[in-house]
Amino acid sequence: MAKNYASIYNSANDSIALDQKFYIKLESSRGTMVFPLGTDHFLTIPGGSIAFEQAYDINQQRSGRHNQSLLKKKKTTGWNFSTYFNIDTAEGAAIATEIDQAVRELWKSLLGREQNPGGLVYDSATTPDYSFTLMEIGDKWSRQSPGAFVQGGNIQLPGDGEATIEWSGNAKTAYFIGMGLSVTANAAKEITVAVGEGERFQVGGAVMGIKADGVTRSTDTPDGTPRTITAIVGDVITVDGAVLTDMDGTGGNIYLVYYEPENPVAIDDSITGLVGSISIVGLSSQCVRSLNVNIQNNHELRDNCYGSDALAGTLFVPGERLTIEPSISLNLNHAIVGFFNRKVNFDAEDVTAILGDAAGRHFKLEFPKVQFNVPAFSVPDTGSIPIEFAGTAFQTGLDAADEITASFL
Repeated sequence: MAKNYASIYNSANDSIALDQKFYIKLESSRGTMVFPLGTDHFLTIPGGSIAFEQAYDINQQRSGRHNQSLLKKKKTTGWNFSTYFNIDTAEGAAIATEIDQAVRELWKSLLGREQNPGGLVYDSATTPDYSFTLMEIGDKWSRQSPGAFVQGGNIQLPGDGEATIEWSGNAKTAYFIGMGLSVTANAAKEITVAVGEGERFQVGGAVMGIKADGVTRSTDTPDGTPRTITAIVGDVITVDGAVLTDMDGTGGNIYLVYYEPENPVAIDDSITGLVGSISIVGLSSQCVRSLNVNIQNNHELRDNCYGSDALAGTLFVPGERLTIEPSISLNLNHAIVGFFNRKVNFDAEDVTAILGDAAGRHFKLEFPKVQFNVPAFSVPDTGSIPIEFAGTAFQTGLDAADEITASFL
């Protein structure tokens, strides 16, 4: 059913969380907004968001006991959300489409290289060099973030829960765009919304026109080609592009709203740990309680450019080492005593995890060289004794870049 923007605009209800959607589209130039389509949608778990803020300090100039003014700091934009492992397990589905295109962009931004040797394979052999436009769309609002990139991913494969990955990162900025109604004739590229509604928009944000029925999109802003706001004076919104012909107001009221792609589609086939395996070379078959993997790019943010109040230039520099920290939970038994003592001797481990049916479409993680720390553990009042082995993944040789391989096969 088509979204009715007129109904949303006229509703006196507060905005509701259930309408949240995310879209990602790869940018050809870092920090330059591109406009996603319905195929750039992907499903997320509730709780994620784009966060924009600009901190300030109190001006320390002498003014008695009273605060006089403030000093603005750099603008910061961060984002995070979690996803299940949605894999298209349908027979005959193309291997390149077994995960959403938006999720492919996330993996490339996280690890750096994507290959397709009979599956989608990601590793760190290429330094991340990607940015994307991230759009978060609600009912009465949208956040639009150009210049987004992944800083970290936290993979959780529990033995008694759902397999998830939490994504987090930064972006150049975030435009917060709402909805307005134009009831007057508009001239050239200017749209006049109702009194007080101009403040619902921001210069740089992407908008589209919706006709009086609340559903039909203006031919001035077709799917994939919204207008960018270039100026706001009171309640007069100026947009880029050609002179308006279908949004001039002569044909009836026009709703000016945040850009949203038509016909969103996404893979809804969540793979859980009910089927799969986690193995360590040299360790007999064990009941693995969980495997968690924390991946951090540690990019240096370009927030120190003179004359800019936010990220600028290349937005980020991969100036720090990629950190990959697997953590595996095992129950204490005969074999684990030996495994524990191998940690005392700094023996490295070869770990492989498979999520899903290995005979069909599945997700696979490989760590050929993990150095686990010697763990401390406590004995519970009753039950088995779990031990958490936390460590760091290393490459197997100089410039091997094989500390992690993530594959959708």
